[in-house]
Amino acid sequence: MSLPFLNISLRHSNPTLFAEQLLGFFLIQHDISEGVCETALNETAQFFRRPLPEKMTISYENNAAFRGYMPLGVENTEGKIDQREQVEYAAEYKDSHQHKMGEISFYHRLRSTNPWPGAVQPSLRPAIMEYVRSVLHIAEQLRESMCLAMNINPQEVDHLFGPCDGTDPSFWSLKLVSYPPVHSHLATASGEALQGVGAHTDSNFMTLICQDSRSSGLQVQNVHGGWIDVPPTEPNTLVCNIGELSEIWSNGYFLATPHRVLRHSSNTHSRTSIPIFYNPRLDTVIKPMNTDGLLWERREQKQWRRGSNKLFGSVGENSFKSLARSHPKVFQRHHSDLRLLADGGIAVPREANTTDSL
Repeated sequence: MSLPFLNISLRHSNPTLFAEQLLGFFLIQHDISEGVCETALNETAQFFRRPLPEKMTISYENNAAFRGYMPLGVENTEGKIDQREQVEYAAEYKDSHQHKMGEISFYHRLRSTNPWPGAVQPSLRPAIMEYVRSVLHIAEQLRESMCLAMNINPQEVDHLFGPCDGTDPSFWSLKLVSYPPVHSHLATASGEALQGVGAHTDSNFMTLICQDSRSSGLQVQNVHGGWIDVPPTEPNTLVCNIGELSEIWSNGYFLATPHRVLRHSSNTHSRTSIPIFYNPRLDTVIKPMNTDGLLWERREQKQWRRGSNKLFGSVGENSFKSLARSHPKVFQRHHSDLRLLADGGIAVPREANTTDSL
């Protein structure tokens, strides 16, 4: 079984047919300007080839918003270490509300700036930000097509998504990721592949990934519990998967699709990928749309779900949940006044209610 392969040009020529083909996980050939994705991948690979002391100049350990460089083996999925190194960035805010409670929700601690490696690789920032702006434009088009598939006027939700930057942007985030090659002494006794990233669903609205064209290791789970290999893709193709917030918003019409990354013994070189996690504004609270009268064939399908993973309609809460679980060291160091609950919720001394909703 293979994944659907779409072309963004179909959206322009036949929007209805394009919308009808959208599922929880697919490949899409885009129309981003030539060189944008290639340059982003090359700059990312160049950063990870740098000596560890240079990469550690932007270490995430000192960043309460979970941003910066993370060495191999510091992130986890359900308590099991993910074997990759990465840099995490997100929408930047000129004003920071970290550690201010009162009328400010705890997730406003995610409002921050990004620690770019200007001293060691000044070319990284412009390359990545051009990539971000280009991919977010594709995400906006896909969101409009999702509305068309559900017979919803896109203008009804447009105002809840902001620009890439500015005073009130969409809360996008991204990872610059490098999976190291698998050496023979790391292979398991049973010959099984090692975990790059454990099985999970993304907490955001939609994820778009540009990945290494030489190898993949990315897998998506179908409704029967089997795993489908996502093939290596060229820079002119993005991997797209629907996140938890889309599942809430669409009332289950679009399903957040479980996926994972395996490291095989055949991976003899580092694999690079750049996933962008598209979201509404940080303060948005998503509510299920009215789907009465909407016909689809996926209503009774059940997919794997993490047992202790509550889905929060709040963009800020669902985003903070994912970061706190994946990076317990930073959470404990910078947010000792908060308590992470078993279902991913955050217990806080006091929290204001969010008001903006989908």
